Amino acid sequence: MRVTDPYQIKPPEPKVLPRNHAQGMDNLSSEDFLKIYMETLRYQDPLQPQDLSKMLEDMTRLNQIRYMNDMKSFVEGLKGWFNQITLLSSLSLIGKEFVFSTDKLDTLKGGQYYLLSSEEMKGVRLRVMDGKDVVKEVKIDLKRGLNPLNIEGLPRGQFEVELTRNGLRVEGVSLGLQGKVKSVSVSGGELLFELEGGELLSPSRIVYAGGVQS
Repeated sequence: MRVTDPYQIKPPEPKVLPRNHAQGMDNLSSEDFLKIYMETLRYQDPLQPQDLSKMLEDMTRLNQIRYMNDMKSFVEGLKGWFNQITLLSSLSLIGKEFVFSTDKLDTLKGGQYYLLSSEEMKGVRLRVMDGKDVVKEVKIDLKRGLNPLNIEGLPRGQFEVELTRNGLRVEGVSLGLQGKVKSVSVSGGELLFELEGGELLSPSRIVYAGGVQS
């Protein structure tokens, strides 16, 4: 397998027009246009003279379509180049473990869950909820950073987590799932990580990297 240095890949170059570029069909010169116009007048029906403004309008519209196609090709090429750079740069992340944000505890799939706290908090009441029903309720102390969450003893299913302290909802705490990157891919213009569990997740869901321990 040949390894490509992503910084050696050059992006598509935009089409740069000269300063004296005049908009028209294939950059038609004034001399060429005058010749076409004179020939048009020469062979036109005197009883049904052609409208020069209509001819100019058609030429302008055609040129606008050509310009938009050129811009679309350039943007698509730039997007493909960016995706290629990002993909190659992400190959080094294969085999690395991260904590990804999630909104549910999934005991069917299992895995190691964490509570990521922005500050130290004591006396936090944690409720594992199945809809409006409380499945489990415990009182915990949170340290700043990662806090392993024990899901042993929970029934099989998907559950939400509620955190309160002194009767108020706790802010600044995220629920995360530890996962190891198995492969990286680009789908629909978006970079995705495939985890060992089969999940496809965006890198934007990474909430913690480095020093992850079960």
